[in-house]
Amino acid sequence: MGLLDDQQSRCTQNADTVPKRIGVLTGGGDSPGLNAAIRAATLTAIRKYGMEVIGFVDGFNGLFDPEGGTVPLGVDDVQGIEALGGTILGTASRGNPFRMVVRDEQGNPILGPDGKARTVDRSAEAAERLKELGIGGLLTIGGDGTLSMAREFYEKFGVPVVGVPKTIDFDLSGTEATFGFKTAVQVASEALDRLRTTADSHDRVLILELMGRYAGWIALHAGLAGAAHAILLPELPYDPRAVWERITNRFRRQRKFSLVVIAEGARPVGGDYAVAEERAHPAGLPVLGGAGPRLRAELEALNEEEHARVLSEGGNPPEAPEIRVVVLGHIQRGGTPLADDRIIATACGSFAVDMVVRGLFGYMSAWTHLGPKAVRLDEATVPHLIEPDTEPLVQLARDIGICLGDGPDTAGDNC
Repeated sequence: MGLLDDQQSRCTQNADTVPKRIGVLTGGGDSPGLNAAIRAATLTAIRKYGMEVIGFVDGFNGLFDPEGGTVPLGVDDVQGIEALGGTILGTASRGNPFRMVVRDEQGNPILGPDGKARTVDRSAEAAERLKELGIGGLLTIGGDGTLSMAREFYEKFGVPVVGVPKTIDFDLSGTEATFGFKTAVQVASEALDRLRTTADSHDRVLILELMGRYAGWIALHAGLAGAAHAILLPELPYDPRAVWERITNRFRRQRKFSLVVIAEGARPVGGDYAVAEERAHPAGLPVLGGAGPRLRAELEALNEEEHARVLSEGGNPPEAPEIRVVVLGHIQRGGTPLADDRIIATACGSFAVDMVVRGLFGYMSAWTHLGPKAVRLDEATVPHLIEPDTEPLVQLARDIGICLGDGPDTAGDNC
């Protein structure tokens, strides 16, 4: 008997503890596979346990809207949604009940003396709302932010929460996969395949900026799959000159195009993250963006530096490659999820309902190669980042000659 069969068998044996009603919400950024998780949780709750299922609209925000904040979820409501991107329940990345933004009558944030939006703790109100609705288990489908809020609800108020690991960034611990990640990597890999042909045709360097925040998993996996010539990660600050040497060496050996993958959280040695927008919300993380354009500017500055130096020495400056930037952005989040992501989402969503029956609150339904298992939320929300010195895929990239921006170009004639 495998891990999945064994744990689900024990869930069935404890069916006398089945609550009458559970809630489901999706929080944070959208991710391929959310609807598959909603579908699996709903069908398991109804068909296996005879529960009633309530969906909360727009994440935790639905707890504060007595009019349209909830929707009933029945078997017919979730038919055919497994292949849909996004989430039928909606989501919100700024709906933190512990730090809710105070708004005026027009719905605009009220700013404090520091220029940031004022917030108020409405978590007790949210916990009471769940009691009023008779929610015997709340499935919180999300990433590190959403699951950290779920953990806080459990620890402070004893709210019966069970997490489900959704994030394209793959930055949750205690799970071998988070649904949405594989689809994001596939989209990025296909983008590299397409960029390769146009880069080759025009003898250009194309920089592809990818999502992932402070985790470089998407960039590392996609860069390897798409045969990038350089991959720059948040966990490994880069030297622009190392990248410049790689692309110019290739260009001057008549391999005139190069593909450079850069994670949005990548930063140069001694530099900070590229920020596209500072959020007004006091607890809101900045919107990362601009790592690709910044790298282009750094590389072009090195081209100009070489040009001026050669001229000053009385030489004829060599030709430098043309550099363009592509920011893939939210294309990585949307669209049809891959089969793998649907399977992971389905299994973890279903098992989360089993965990409710077992009373495994304060845990996350994690994925392993043997099937789902329960992992404590305080373990799951530990950041899962790349360890450059020990990560096998980083070593693989080095072994096959990919530039990681942390040293001189040693590939020479083989680049």
